[in-house]
Amino acid sequence: MKAVSISRQELAEIALASAIVLSFCSIAASQVFLGLALMMFILIRPSIQWPPGMAWAAGFLALTLAAAVLSGEPKTALPQVRKLYLWTLLPLGATLFAGGFQRAALVWPALLAAMASGLWSFWEYYSKWTAAQTAGQDFYLAYVAARITGFMSHWMTFGAHMMIAFSLAGALLLFTRQSLRRRIGLGLLLAIFSVAILLGQTRSIWLGVACSAAVLLVCWRPWSVAAIPVVAVLAYFVSPAPIRSRMESIVRPHGQVDSNEHRVVTRAAGWNMIAAHPWMGLGPEGPGKHFKEYLPDDYKTKPLPDGYYGHLHNVYLQYGAERGLPALLCLIAFVAVNVRRWLAKLSAMRYFALAALAGLASSGLFEHNLGDSEVLTLFLALFGIAAADERRV
Repeated sequence: MKAVSISRQELAEIALASAIVLSFCSIAASQVFLGLALMMFILIRPSIQWPPGMAWAAGFLALTLAAAVLSGEPKTALPQVRKLYLWTLLPLGATLFAGGFQRAALVWPALLAAMASGLWSFWEYYSKWTAAQTAGQDFYLAYVAARITGFMSHWMTFGAHMMIAFSLAGALLLFTRQSLRRRIGLGLLLAIFSVAILLGQTRSIWLGVACSAAVLLVCWRPWSVAAIPVVAVLAYFVSPAPIRSRMESIVRPHGQVDSNEHRVVTRAAGWNMIAAHPWMGLGPEGPGKHFKEYLPDDYKTKPLPDGYYGHLHNVYLQYGAERGLPALLCLIAFVAVNVRRWLAKLSAMRYFALAALAGLASSGLFEHNLGDSEVLTLFLALFGIAAADERRV
């Protein structure tokens, strides 16, 4: 039997694809493979390709480091500074995926990993339901504070994963030629991701998925976007009572069980932080440490609503308060330059990137989603993968 020879280039590609796929399962394993890809990348020393607008990305990274140093609390900033390592995904993806790499070796394993996480979440939901029934608890009250997480440690991260996987499956179904068997498989995957997202009861993810679906449908058949409100209404009427209650909580929250008032407080504090430190912010992780110093006046003399105050639950306010408005504008400019390039020369993977980015950008209004390494990994991978398509489309 003839031995299969694998080049260093191919090993680097496999390692990078593994890092992206494993982000759906284990961030520790994902970062190990990202390190291996980086080592191989250094050894083969290819001609480095960069996504468009890298000067803006470099500005964001430089201002992040400056904010960490000038905050006077570099140890506090260290968790976010360490995450700058993930930004190597930009040149790695743009360079390694631009040649002869078989894209199916990335997209199908990623979809299967996401599917496994989604299916596991169904068991989680059933277990939580039966536990609440056995204990005689109100399921809604018990579940909102401890929702399904799939393979992740938090429901927000899990929801973002399902949303990105939904965008990938949708882009493949609408914008690539597939056999009937694969089209049926993609349809089943979309159903699994959709049910997992619905059961997750994370409202910001519901918004993100609606935006992702809108991008895909507008790019495919603009008139088809009218299906989104129809699907939303149907989902409301066919869903179990706890899910309907969660939908209603958008306008009629169940006291402090839902985070409506909590989000009002974090937004107000975030604006106060930015007003006080518009140029360099409080430093990475600073908003959580100094939150009480920037409380709105109405909440300085009364108990805070229930919720987590370690960050601002809004990625734009978080980056502005942590790193200053110039850093936030650099990041937005980097994204805008790339989106403009994607729209000028579209491909299936760029449709996916546009949809996933729309979901992350909209859900980020209500959650610091890029604060999770699992989500940040996939966010950055979008730009590397889409840039690699520059020479493939």
